[in-house]
Amino acid sequence: MVDGSSLLICVMALVAMFGGGLIGIFTARVLPPHHLSDSSASVVKLLATVVVSLTSLVLALMLSSANNSFSVNAGIVKKLSSDLIHLDHLLRTYGPEANEARATLRAYTTRKSDELFPASAVPAPSDRETSDRLDALLDSILSLAPTDRRHTALVEQALGITSSIYAERWLLWENPGTTVPPQFLFVLIFWLFLIFVSFGLFAPANHTVIASFLLCALAVSGAILMILDMGDPMHPGWVQVSGEPMRRAVIEVSRP
Repeated sequence: MVDGSSLLICVMALVAMFGGGLIGIFTARVLPPHHLSDSSASVVKLLATVVVSLTSLVLALMLSSANNSFSVNAGIVKKLSSDLIHLDHLLRTYGPEANEARATLRAYTTRKSDELFPASAVPAPSDRETSDRLDALLDSILSLAPTDRRHTALVEQALGITSSIYAERWLLWENPGTTVPPQFLFVLIFWLFLIFVSFGLFAPANHTVIASFLLCALAVSGAILMILDMGDPMHPGWVQVSGEPMRRAVIEVSRP
């Protein structure tokens, strides 16, 4: 599923680029011949090169930022999954007294997995519901009464990991992804429009050129869509953080 706003932006970019190419082609047919001389073409191409370089730099920076956001969120999800499995192992080692805490951990892990990676046909649990489960897990661990040094060490480790789970929860909440201001995207699309107009001014009007303009516009629009999706990796889209670590965590903590 692709976010509607991202798809709208990419459609606008596609229309701007392909329309700009067509405008350039048909504008060249009504311009006086001296406007299309070799000297005029050299100046226009030189100026277009400046805009192309600037646009390429901006797209590269957007890709780098989106990739960084994707990598950070993917790392947090993997760390969260690992901590959930580790916590379950500690509680299992503690003994039957920790069964209630393990049951709460299973409920939290399942809800967190459904919250982060909801199935299309099932509504995702709210963040408040998931948070309440985590608070209940902490209370269950605090209610354990260690009877020896071994149990005391296990409880201390369990509390440390639970603290890490709280931190990872807030990191995912505070780092939803990169956001690109609409004004910035408008300027970027305007640059792409100018580039394609400059290309169309000196291009022959035939089906091959027009098809090339369309395919190139589709390629650039697809790249923008991928960048926007990658910059928002925790929401359903073409590029999304894998939910496999959380699914493995659900399976692991569900073991008897």
